[in-house]
Amino acid sequence: MANYTKPFKDLTNTTPLGRVARPQELSTYIKNLINTSHVDFHETEAFEVGEVVLDDVRNFGAVRGTFIDDPEQSMVGDLVLPLMPNIMHIPVIGEHVVVIEYNEQLYYTGIINRNNSPNTNDRLGTAGSIKPNTKYGNTFNKNPKVRRLAANEGDITIEGRFGNSIRLGSNQKSGSMNGAANVKIRAGQATQYDTIDVLAKENIDKDASSIYLSTDESVSIFNPTFNYGQRVDGKSIVINSDKLFLNGRNGDINVRASKTLYLEGDEVFINAKKVGTIKMGDPRAPMVPTVNGQKMLEFQASILGILGGIQSILVSAGSQLWPKVGTDAKKLFDDISTATDSIVNLSFLNFQVMTAIPEFKVPDIPPIPPLPDLEAELAKKKTGIKIKKIPSLDNLKT
Repeated sequence: MANYTKPFKDLTNTTPLGRVARPQELSTYIKNLINTSHVDFHETEAFEVGEVVLDDVRNFGAVRGTFIDDPEQSMVGDLVLPLMPNIMHIPVIGEHVVVIEYNEQLYYTGIINRNNSPNTNDRLGTAGSIKPNTKYGNTFNKNPKVRRLAANEGDITIEGRFGNSIRLGSNQKSGSMNGAANVKIRAGQATQYDTIDVLAKENIDKDASSIYLSTDESVSIFNPTFNYGQRVDGKSIVINSDKLFLNGRNGDINVRASKTLYLEGDEVFINAKKVGTIKMGDPRAPMVPTVNGQKMLEFQASILGILGGIQSILVSAGSQLWPKVGTDAKKLFDDISTATDSIVNLSFLNFQVMTAIPEFKVPDIPPIPPLPDLEAELAKKKTGIKIKKIPSLDNLKT
């Protein structure tokens, strides 16, 4: 591990001094003596990975392998642990890691960027202990189609091996920038980069799944199902994928908009398990049930049947068509039963979907001014900045 190397050969014996040395001989001898005593200290060393431990909870992420510069040197233990406990770069077989020793334990700090590739940086067999055709592991396969992510000046990027990335950047564009922050997360590089070896740029329409968090940027997104696109400006969060699923496992999901809320699809289903839980209108207003269209049609048909039945009975009775009077009376009785059921049981109303009473007007609430940030205000006071007057009920806008 940590070791010393001599960059210069010992040449002191090649320039022996006579009994009376000349100045030039003394100078050469002293230089050789200084060079011979010079050493380089190496605190870290390159290490070729031959095995990765992923099934041992106590040694998860540890590696076994061989030192590259001195493969025969003895190791402190047989495992090299990851140095960072919370952020881990799991290497694959054949990659090289930087190893350092602390308190008689070896640790690796990261993968050496041999190929400058986000997918693999292997050099199989460099240390001589791994055969060139060895597999990278049990499940990992090399993918040369994965490209590096393009970035702008000052960006911080985190790239996975599989075309997934997080970029902490800004709204920089060619020749212009105001430093407004954005975060772009993608999983699944656009397939157009499979055949061209260039830096990959995020594309919210072509990457498999994306989340964009912007503070001052225009994000255009296209939906092929509806054959139109939309541009989102300013502070926004834009999510795009083939499917989106929000699941409130044991609580609420709130979707609110200060302006318009759009729900659009080939079909839109709103299902409530409890009666009276689909409510439309101002949630502060009293709710009344909506109309059950099918039951309302049945109710209207029964009313028309009653009116028609009475008329038919009178006509049949006047003509002394007593069998027909009996038939009409039976139908009239059925229509009266249907109408009575609709009225008594309110079956023509839909208690599954409720709506606010249109005539009920909810009083407007005066706008409440934003509360001050107390920590920021105290910091201003300490630095001598005058603090604005704290809002109170007396100065609320009405």
